[in-house]
Amino acid sequence: MAGIFRTERDKGTVYDLTFRENGVPDFRRLVFFRPFAPLMKVKEELMDVSQILINIIVPLADNVDSFRQFMQHFSDICIRQDGQTHLTVVFFGSEKKDEVKGILDSVSRRMKYRNMTLIHLNEAFSRGRGLEVGARAWKRSNILLLFCDVNVRFSAEFLNSCRMNAQPGKKVFYPVMFSLYNPQIIYGQHIPPAEDQLVIRKDFGFWKDVDFGTTCQYRSDFMNTGGFDVFVKGGATEDVHLYRKFLHSNLMVVRAPSRGLFHVWHPTVCHAHLSSEAFKLCLQTKALNEASHSQLGQMIFHQEIDNHLHKYNLNNVKS
Repeated sequence: MAGIFRTERDKGTVYDLTFRENGVPDFRRLVFFRPFAPLMKVKEELMDVSQILINIIVPLADNVDSFRQFMQHFSDICIRQDGQTHLTVVFFGSEKKDEVKGILDSVSRRMKYRNMTLIHLNEAFSRGRGLEVGARAWKRSNILLLFCDVNVRFSAEFLNSCRMNAQPGKKVFYPVMFSLYNPQIIYGQHIPPAEDQLVIRKDFGFWKDVDFGTTCQYRSDFMNTGGFDVFVKGGATEDVHLYRKFLHSNLMVVRAPSRGLFHVWHPTVCHAHLSSEAFKLCLQTKALNEASHSQLGQMIFHQEIDNHLHKYNLNNVKS
């Protein structure tokens, strides 16, 4: 069972629940409304989302190692388990284009999978432009789009959640992902395989509720809102502007945490050319992504902790 709920201050609470029995492709959807009164059943329907194709659009620069890891994950989740996805990679630059193409060709041959498109833009990286170009490149139908990054991991259940919570002309889905901390701090020298790190625990990561970059929406809705604002610079700002466009449209924006969506830790680089204020903000972001407040505190005060343990043990030996 999975579900989301939202509270409308002047009306009440809406519960949108989905169920599926083992081995059955259809989902049963139940919608309940609890006004400021007893619970009311609003809707019950069967939903077959198994044939809804998702076009996963990934903008990419020179982080080829991350892309190689992403493609291993994509092969398992999207090709082996789901089987109803298309991958569109928008690559910026030219230096590693052949390497990226080689990774895609290798997956295509090994998995016998042809639903992939590589678009090359010989220009400076812009996440918003990459997603815009990827969305506009699809001409065949009003496809469901998943805007994604190479450092994002998702489950097959998340893909179904994407299908159920986006509806052309009615709903767009903005899931909240779980962002993982630095595995070297969390696990020390015994870091488990990448897929085993996708665990939701407060000392392993945090809900990234200020991020609006990963989203499920139909191509028609993206185009009708005008897409990304080309005059806005900076990936995070572009994402927020698109989100606000949807909020001010006639579409319902579904915003909820997703247990099958993760952001994998990667180093945050604070460049020396940044202004003092921007550099300070970058360091704050880096600290938030490294570890929890408690873990960072233990790292800073480790000497005091060691001294205390040493004295404590000596006192115990004497007594």
